[in-house]
Amino acid sequence: MGLPLFSVQEDPGPSFVSYLDAKGASMTLPTGVDSPHATTVVAVRAAGGVVLVGDRQATGAYIASRDVRKIEAADRFTAIAISGSAAMGMEFIRMAQLSFEHYEKMTGSSLSLEGKANYLSPLIQRNNLTTPFLVLPLLAGYDVNRKRGRVFEYDGAGGCYERGDFVVIGSGTPFAESALRLGFRDDMSIEDAVELAALAVYEAGDNDPATGGPDFVRNIFPMIVTVTDEGFSELSAEATATTFRTIHERRTATGGRPGGALR
Repeated sequence: MGLPLFSVQEDPGPSFVSYLDAKGASMTLPTGVDSPHATTVVAVRAAGGVVLVGDRQATGAYIASRDVRKIEAADRFTAIAISGSAAMGMEFIRMAQLSFEHYEKMTGSSLSLEGKANYLSPLIQRNNLTTPFLVLPLLAGYDVNRKRGRVFEYDGAGGCYERGDFVVIGSGTPFAESALRLGFRDDMSIEDAVELAALAVYEAGDNDPATGGPDFVRNIFPMIVTVTDEGFSELSAEATATTFRTIHERRTATGGRPGGALR
């Protein structure tokens, strides 16, 4: 199947939103649909890149799913994560991936990481201002031009803001952010950032009923992703389980109390 042809006056160019409008495509779900919500995801800058950890639960009036993937690779050096409407969030991730591919095919060049972050703003506006299914994503990745990790957050109208430390999205934000504020350092290694980000999601799952922490009965754990100069990588199931079991064992030893230190 070839690319659609447009007249010079109607050619949408590299803008994926303009292309969707020209084709009459829609991101909307049918009205009246009860869409479970997906939470919580954190992204932390480290010396060698970024670390993302996201819980796996989707929650409505009850737990709708325990194994949702809320973090995906947008491309080799970029990760995108979602909170809000789970169904629309999954669709948003696919649209984001397609939008970057569309730009590269139309221009013959790749977007910078900052360009990718800004490129998502119209997609967020298109969804959040025209449908009842709110999606609040975050974008994080390794900037191959600046040789460092970067993290970006958005408001509900698509405003894009870079953070120099970390980003948290979802209903578990107050609890996860508290742990990150106490533990973040500019010189953290990837390993240190993994431990801190995992602890932040553990705290969110322990205190926020909509956030799913580690499920030791079903062996379902929040997913852990790193993006470095080697690209996007998800930690193995074994490494992820060990990370959360270590945190859980420390907390069990103190009877559930942090013990006055960031643990």
